[in-house]
Amino acid sequence: MPASRGARILGPYGARDKWRLVIIDAGSRKSLVFSSQEQAEAAKSSIGEQLRQHVILVGEALEQFAADKRRKGCKELSVQAVYDRLSGFLPTDKPLAGITVAEAQKLYESLGERFATATHHAALKRAKELYRWAIEQGHVTTNPFAPVKPVGKARRGKPQLSLDEARKLSRTLRADAENRDELATALLLQLLLGLRSSEVLLRRVRDLDDGGRILVIPSGKTENARRRLECPEVLAELLVAQAGNKPAEQFLFGGEVGHGQAWMWKGLRRYCDKLGLPTVCPHSLRGLHSSLAVEAGRTSQEVAAQLGHSSFGVTALHYVRPGAIENTRIRKVSGLLASGTQDTPLEHAPTTGKEALLAQLAALSEADLAKLLSVLPMLAGK
Repeated sequence: MPASRGARILGPYGARDKWRLVIIDAGSRKSLVFSSQEQAEAAKSSIGEQLRQHVILVGEALEQFAADKRRKGCKELSVQAVYDRLSGFLPTDKPLAGITVAEAQKLYESLGERFATATHHAALKRAKELYRWAIEQGHVTTNPFAPVKPVGKARRGKPQLSLDEARKLSRTLRADAENRDELATALLLQLLLGLRSSEVLLRRVRDLDDGGRILVIPSGKTENARRRLECPEVLAELLVAQAGNKPAEQFLFGGEVGHGQAWMWKGLRRYCDKLGLPTVCPHSLRGLHSSLAVEAGRTSQEVAAQLGHSSFGVTALHYVRPGAIENTRIRKVSGLLASGTQDTPLEHAPTTGKEALLAQLAALSEADLAKLLSVLPMLAGK
């Protein structure tokens, strides 16, 4: 029952064998009739609570919700992403308590008609979170999105370019970056180092170390996001050129103000259209990096650490494309069988300690290699 800030409820008044309530709102009057005084009193209490709740609009609640997240230490980009997601599908000019379960269901269904499954799942999750917060704050008493169920199964991971497509994109980005195109440099940085978009956009000039050969990620989405990454020589030169004479605290891309994530999204889409490539998002370049690294034989721990993950489980589930891990194992087994442990003549078997050790390492499974890597630091300390 949407109402203005000055809404009032009067009564109950006896009306023959009935009882009447009068709601006055912005100059209009509305009467509600009940069979008993007890029903009228209960309705007055309930409606009065609703009228008090209706004072806060969805847009106002979103502003407070975002401010609360900032106070709790959420990154500004994350807070903005939540705000944009919710303000994009919730009616910001409607009273927060005015959204019913039926309306919440319709709002969610409208998202399913326009966006991918993962996107509307995330929006529903945030809407439920907003109302849980609003209940804690005393703005509402119920969560209209609580009964709404997510529809469909979200796909794991993003569509990725093939190796030939990635090479084509990389060549074009490098050529444009050499001409001081900051968008091309930013996308090339994400592709070559497997960074999150936020990690690219938040880099400041002072994050370049050792003449651009090291990129420092001082903080990020998780504790594991903090890392120092080696830059290929060609990338180091481009980053140093991009930094130019900017002050140390300026953003590497965008100067004092920086860029939003839409800058990279729209820019990559233009490159895909220009080169005739499938349309992918910037985060897909991060997944492509991990897939290519795994296929090139990098260990799971190396790839996870490069991406800032605590374990390879998240990397494998969301970033590495299907078949990449299996193909790496196939190559290891094929190499082992090709060298042969039974049929290979003795004179062709590894004879030096180093060659024998390398052969044994090549034959290890991912799990065995992970165990070995986990104990090496302890052995080195003895």
